Amino acid sequence: MSTTRSFDEPFHPYKGVNIGSALARLGRSLGTYWDALADGLAAARSYNELIRRGVPHDTAVREVFDAHFGI
Repeated sequence: MSTTRSFDEPFHPYKGVNIGSALARLGRSLGTYWDALADGLAAARSYNELIRRGVPHDTAVREVFDAHFGI
């Protein structure tokens, strides 16, 4: 017969997960955020460069989104 130490123990989402996999998940999440931040900063630099060259806002935004985000 098993014993439960707390009411929600059987429903714990990470029950049986070792620390290595938790750290791997955290590392992947941080990598995703880092990549997104780098992509956003690259897009901002491209937009600012286009604006400095005198390209209108609407055209610059469309070019940056097409080049960096594939939209």
